Amino acid sequence: MSKQKKRRFNISVTEREHATILAALRLWQEADEHNRGDLRDIAESAGVPLGNNEIDALCERINLTSRKA
Repeated sequence: MSKQKKRRFNISVTEREHATILAALRLWQEADEHNRGDLRDIAESAGVPLGNNEIDALCERINLTSRKA
């Protein structure tokens, strides 16, 4: 792992945007190796795309964060 500090993003989204983000993550997870090149390019822009376990963890974090709001 690189010693460079990872960038973090704090954003505010609507309930509808939240649902779309979760759906997109699950769709990406389901499609896996069949993802289109242009989408893979976006996912790889910061390195290796998230794996299934990482996507699960991210979806859980997004859901937990939304329950606190």
